Amino acid sequence: MPIYKMEKSSSKKGFANKFGKSFSSLKSSMSKALQSHILPNENESQIIDSLPSNPQQFESKALQNQIDLLKEVLEEKELLIIDLRKTSHEEQLKFEKEKFQFKQKIEQLQNENMQLQKQLNMQ
Repeated sequence: MPIYKMEKSSSKKGFANKFGKSFSSLKSSMSKALQSHILPNENESQIIDSLPSNPQQFESKALQNQIDLLKEVLEEKELLIIDLRKTSHEEQLKFEKEKFQFKQKIEQLQNENMQLQKQLNMQ
């Protein structure tokens, strides 16, 4: 059992070292890219300071960005729902108005029909 724990511990350290090195490399390359292409007037230390200093901060920032994006999408969907409800209400009012007009027209035609039948019976 102790051997297994040692192997597991050393593999964790190996992964952490590799991840830490790759993260440092990523941070460095992002800094250089930002320095040369996006912000030519900013100095490198300001760019490095703006990047997360450890993997947890990097992941946290990525998650926060996803949360912000999802909030924006949710707000857009809520606005769409509000618009659809408004449109639906307007269409319902239009339908009710047309229905009322058709009922009036039917009553008018029925009255005309009765008058014509009366006239026909009188002849």
